[in-house]
Amino acid sequence: MKITFSLKQVLLLLLLLLSSASTFAQFRVIGYVPSWAGDVNSVQYSKLTHINYAFLLPTATGGLQPIENPSKLQSLVSLAHANGVKVLISVGGWNDGNDSGFESIGANAAYRNTFVTNLVNFANQYNLDGVDIDWEYPDAGASANNHALLMQQLSTEMHSRGKLLTAAVVGTGGASILNSVFTSVDFLNLMAYDFNNFDHSTYDYAVQSINYWKGRGLPANKTVLGVPFYGRPTWESYAQLLARGASPNADVFDGVGYNGIPTIKSKTNLAFDQGSGIMIWELSQDVTGANSLLTAINQVVVQRNGTNPPPAQAVPGRIEAESSSAQSGTQTETTTDTGGGLNVAWYETGDWLDYSVNVAAAGSYTVGFRVASAYGGATLQLRNSAGAVLGSINVGNTGGWQNWQTINATVTLPAGRQTLRLYASASTGCNVNWLTFASTTPPPTSSTTIQAEAFTSMQGVQVETTTDTGGGQNVGYIDATDWMAYANVNFPTSGTYTIEYRVASPSGSTLSSDLNAGSTQLGNVAIPATGGWQNWTTVSQTVNINAGTYSFGVYAQAGGWNFNWLRITKAGAARPAGTALTTSVSTLDRNLEVYPNPAGRALHFRADASLIGSQYQVFDVTGRTVLSGQLSAADLDVSTLKAGVYTLRLSAEGQGSVTRRFVKEME
Repeated sequence: MKITFSLKQVLLLLLLLLSSASTFAQFRVIGYVPSWAGDVNSVQYSKLTHINYAFLLPTATGGLQPIENPSKLQSLVSLAHANGVKVLISVGGWNDGNDSGFESIGANAAYRNTFVTNLVNFANQYNLDGVDIDWEYPDAGASANNHALLMQQLSTEMHSRGKLLTAAVVGTGGASILNSVFTSVDFLNLMAYDFNNFDHSTYDYAVQSINYWKGRGLPANKTVLGVPFYGRPTWESYAQLLARGASPNADVFDGVGYNGIPTIKSKTNLAFDQGSGIMIWELSQDVTGANSLLTAINQVVVQRNGTNPPPAQAVPGRIEAESSSAQSGTQTETTTDTGGGLNVAWYETGDWLDYSVNVAAAGSYTVGFRVASAYGGATLQLRNSAGAVLGSINVGNTGGWQNWQTINATVTLPAGRQTLRLYASASTGCNVNWLTFASTTPPPTSSTTIQAEAFTSMQGVQVETTTDTGGGQNVGYIDATDWMAYANVNFPTSGTYTIEYRVASPSGSTLSSDLNAGSTQLGNVAIPATGGWQNWTTVSQTVNINAGTYSFGVYAQAGGWNFNWLRITKAGAARPAGTALTTSVSTLDRNLEVYPNPAGRALHFRADASLIGSQYQVFDVTGRTVLSGQLSAADLDVSTLKAGVYTLRLSAEGQGSVTRRFVKEME
C-alpha cells in the first residue's frame, strides 16, 4: 500500500520529532515531595522537570497500602501538569529498613503480577507519568535476581503505556542492583548522601557515586545525581539550619554537615558534565528567596541550558571585557584605547558581566581593571559564583569616556574552572576595556606534608599513637580495600611531582593513590617489610599531575601496614635532606586498562604491549589467593568467584607489575 503525506503533515511530523529530541536532551531536575511535609502550592514548579510523590507502600502479596494524603497527590498532579512537570509515584523508601514486602513480592511470580497490575491501575487512577521504585537495598543472590525480574516486568508494562520507570539506588556499593536493571529503567536516581554521619554528602562522594555507576556501565543519559536538602547527624533541614544561623554558602554549621549553595552549584555542574540530571531529597526542606538551593540549581541549569559550558579563559592572563559568557545591561562600542577593538559601555548600577575562567593555580592575584568614566562615582566588584565579593575598585572621573586608567585590586582565587562576575554595585556610568590577572603567590619552593590522620573521609582505618620521629599519631589497622581521602590538596602548577609515603609493615604490602575518588589513577607503590608496625621507612612514586585542587586518595591494595604522613614535592623543588626515594610505578601500571568493573564472567585487559604469558594472581579481602596462573588471552575468567571485592596482581615481562582492585558482581 502506498502512503502519501501532505506538506502540512510533514511539517507537523518534523515539529513532533524536534519536540521529542528537545525533551530527550532536557536536563532533569527531580524533586521528592513527601506525603507528610510541604505545601504543594509552595513548590517552585518552573524549576523542576519531575516530581516524585513519596511513598506508596506494598503489601507482602502484591497489594498496595492506602496512599497517605491522596488529596495532596491529586492537587500536586494538577499543579505540576499545568506547569509541564511530570509526576511519578515513589514506591517503598527506607521504611525503617523494612523491605520485607518487596522481598516477598520479588520471590513470587503471582505476587509480582498482582503488584505490577496494581501499580498500573494506581498510575492511571491518579493520572501519573510513571513509577519510581525505591527498593533501595535488595540482598545479594536470589533477592538481587528477583529485583531485576520485577524491574523488567514493570518496564514492559509502564513503557507500553508511555509511562516512565525509574529507581532510587545507593550512591556506591550497590552490587545487588544488577546491571540488567540499566536497560529496564529510564534513569537511576543515585542517593549520593547518608554515606557517613557528618560529611555524608560531600562533592567528592558525588564524584565517587557517578564514577561507581558509570564504571559499571550505566549510561550518562540514565545517571541522575542525588543531593540532600538536609544535614547530618541532626537530620535538620536546610531551612532549619539557616534559621539557626548557618550560612547558605558553607557546608558545616555547629557540627552539622550539609550542602550550601556553592556545593549544590558544583554538583549541578558535575551532573551536567557526567550525567543527565539532579535529584533532590526533599523539596519542603528548602527556603525561599535568594538562598534557595533549588534556585541555585536552576541558575546553573539556565546558564548551562543543556549545552556545553562556554570556553574558559586562562588565568593568569588578560580578558577582554566584551568576551563575557553572559551579561546584563551593558553594550559594546569601539574603543580608542591602546590596542583598539571594543570596550564595554553603559555600565550602570546592577549591570554585570560573567566570565568563564580556568585558574591555573590557587592563590593571590592582582587584578587590573582598565576603566574610563566621564562622571566618576562607580564601584565595580569581582564576585564568585556564590555571590561573594572577592575584591572591588572605585572608579573616579578619568576625564572622559575614552580616557583610560588601570586600577588594581587583590583577590584570592581557588584553582580550576569557575565563573567570575564583574558587578556594578554602584555606578553613574563607566566603561571597561579589559581585566588582567597577575599572580602574587610565589611558586612552591618546598614540600607539602599531610599527616595521615588528617583525612577528610575514610573507610576501615583507625588512628593510634606513633613512635616515629616527631611523634603524634599514625593511621593503622589497615586492611585490603581500606582507604583515606584528603580534600583540597593543591598542585599549583602542572608537571612532575614526587609523592612520598611514610609507612611501616612487618611483612610488606602495596598501596595505590588517586585523585578525585579514582577518576585519575596515580599507580601503585610497594611497601617493603620494615620488620615491625613502628619501624618506619619512606617510599615514593613520581607522577605527572595537571595543576588544580583535588581530593587525594590513598588506597590499600593489600593490608598489613601503618601510615604516618605523605609529602608532595614539585620536581626541581628542594626536598628534605635524608629522604630515601624508591619509585615503583611500572610501565604496565601507567597504561593498563582493566574492564568492566564491576565484572561479571570475565575481566578484560588492554595495554600497549601483549599480555599473553603474563603471570596473574587474584586475592580476596583476607589476602588469600583465589586464582593464579598465566594469561593465554587478553582476558581472565572470573566466573567462579563469589560476589565481592578482589585484588588482581599482574606481572608482564619487560613491563613490570601492577595491582588493581575490582568488584565481582552476582550474575
